[in-house]
Amino acid sequence: MDLNAKQLRERALSYLTQDELYSIESMLGREPNPFELNMFAAMWSEHISYKSSIKWLEEMPVESKEVYVAAGKENAGVIHINEELACVIKMESHNHPIAVDPRQGAVGVGNVNRDLITMGAEPIGLMNILRFGNPKEKHIREMVNAVVTALGSYSNNFGVPVVGGEILFDDSYNFNPLVNLLGVGIVKTKKVIRASFTSRKQVMVLLGKKTSGRAVHGAGFASRAIKNKGQMVPESQVADPASGKILMDCILELNEKGLIGGMQDIGAGGVLCAAAEMAFRGGKGVEIHLDRIPLLREDIDQLGILLSQTQEQMLLAVDGKDLSVLGEIANYWGLECADLGPVTDEQRLRVLEKDETYGDLPVQLLVRGGGAPVYIRDMKPRGKTPRAVSAEDVPMPGNLKDIARKMVSLPNIASRRWIYEQFDTMAGLANISTEFPSDAGIIEIQGCNKALAMSVDGNSRYGKLEPKVGAMIAVAEASRNIICSGGRPLAVADCLNYGDPSDPYVYLDFAESVKGISAVCKKMEIPVVAGNVSFHNLTHNGEDIASVIPTPVIGMVGIIDDLEDMMSVSFRNKGDMIFLVGRSENDISSSEYLSFMHLINESAAPKFDLDYEMKIQQEVGNLIRRKLINSAHDVSLGGLFITLVESALPGGLGFDVTSPAEIRGDAFLFGEAQSRVVVSVAAEKETEFLDYMIETGIHFSALGHVTKEELRIDDVSFGFIADYARDFENALEKLLGD
Repeated sequence: MDLNAKQLRERALSYLTQDELYSIESMLGREPNPFELNMFAAMWSEHISYKSSIKWLEEMPVESKEVYVAAGKENAGVIHINEELACVIKMESHNHPIAVDPRQGAVGVGNVNRDLITMGAEPIGLMNILRFGNPKEKHIREMVNAVVTALGSYSNNFGVPVVGGEILFDDSYNFNPLVNLLGVGIVKTKKVIRASFTSRKQVMVLLGKKTSGRAVHGAGFASRAIKNKGQMVPESQVADPASGKILMDCILELNEKGLIGGMQDIGAGGVLCAAAEMAFRGGKGVEIHLDRIPLLREDIDQLGILLSQTQEQMLLAVDGKDLSVLGEIANYWGLECADLGPVTDEQRLRVLEKDETYGDLPVQLLVRGGGAPVYIRDMKPRGKTPRAVSAEDVPMPGNLKDIARKMVSLPNIASRRWIYEQFDTMAGLANISTEFPSDAGIIEIQGCNKALAMSVDGNSRYGKLEPKVGAMIAVAEASRNIICSGGRPLAVADCLNYGDPSDPYVYLDFAESVKGISAVCKKMEIPVVAGNVSFHNLTHNGEDIASVIPTPVIGMVGIIDDLEDMMSVSFRNKGDMIFLVGRSENDISSSEYLSFMHLINESAAPKFDLDYEMKIQQEVGNLIRRKLINSAHDVSLGGLFITLVESALPGGLGFDVTSPAEIRGDAFLFGEAQSRVVVSVAAEKETEFLDYMIETGIHFSALGHVTKEELRIDDVSFGFIADYARDFENALEKLLGD
């Protein structure tokens, strides 16, 4: 059914502000027609234009000697592996659709995979970063199960292993869960595809499934808060991993034969967004002929054809002389292939249907970096002074053993095994992490003695009152995980999840988080090569507005230059010595322990010193390369005790450790002081290890030794590893599986 002019105008005005309407008319020098207004509404949405975030994102470092394609230049970032191979990195959020329909998780996986494929890469690894509300609530448990099932349904059927991830729970996500995804792929450097039209000899080709008419104005939907009533919600997208795999195989063949001059996937904003952005990057124009687009059904109106976010579709730049060959290959793979129109030198985007012109606009006015608005919004501090909490500030708890048994079963600490057993972790047989547990996910690079290391981090509690410090810690911990796995960090991708940017408190949180990420990345010389900003993560529930706490998530990719340097978290042998590299502190700020035992949910971030953190990471890396340690595991969520348990579990071993007199027992075991790594050392290496550590001048201390199976702390038995294994491994299944 076609929309009339009044309906089209009302639809556009629901997404555009009065100031934006004025800007459009001023730049055009005329009043846009109702169809053109909808084109602006889609392209100027927060989700596509990044109008409230782009100025802050420009502060981030984007270049290094390893960067092959920098952030913002294409669909994904690319870093060098060697002279022949490159790694493509992409991070995306899929929050708003999942808040309405948890099954949309499958769509998010498909979106990330296609962003990798558009660069010519074959996806080889995924990580899921999930945030949900209180799991004691039945609807939260149902949502977790639905999202995990949806994520697994796509990745498992597509054949890309899930090599790790993170799932955390907090009441602020009760109405608005967050689903962020990190994907990596491998491509030959000479086969990297760019997302631009570069020649008037090219034509636009739509390859993949027929246009569904679904998810029209999905970009606008993702750029506003979700309300219980009265909000127009786009029709759900339908993911199809089997078709996605066929599309990838077809594209890999086309790329190998040199038939693709440029490519972008059909995402939010549909064909319009893909065509406009490709034309802008290449300094060209395009004519989109709507009547040439293959349709799933005949009743899709012109706006639906142009803006539908149909899954498993790509827009290609193809030399006109290659069109017939490309069509034959597409036909072989059973894919729709349509010539939508020519590439021109006029730098205008025209939307046509037979003899009728629906829109005729300068390309530059539509896109980010061109005419799309850029806002720096009002900012205001929350007026809460972050309070650092030392162990002495709270009562000494009772039996530490009882607390320890309860800590391993907390939703944010317990093993994620039950969740990740629902994912195919061995697709492609390149994932080493399943048999070699480490702080980062490790994927072997076929054909060379190297591996990729992937890590994701973002403890929102740390940034609740100190968003800058919390973001800094997220970057540092992601890097620490890669270092502890034997790698060296190469690049960052981020997902920045916040509430309404027009809220001055929220906007300050966002700006401070970006500053924190930028500061650490610049100091560590790690470029940001990909990212995503997701605003409006809040829900109108009657009269109440529930916003998520600031949630910057860091995805980091590193390289293990020699497979001999891979390092596991697992204690290896009974009798190995256990050392802590770094300082023990009485700091229990923002820890799970502080929240669980003392019900204090707002405090300062843990104390953090970036220079000290970098020294710790440098020396842990040196210990691994010098073959002086048998295991390495960073201290993070849950504190030192959880780190020790996780190191003991894979081998069914135990530990006997002694706490320092100057640190209170609860802070020693459960505080989350930063810049600490637990390492184990074989007896024959102990002297060499000690000599080296003394030379470095950094803090370290002997904790104790690895035992057969008992856990002892200060000569007190805390039980046996089998008991902790049962609680740790089964807690989440008991909580979520009922």
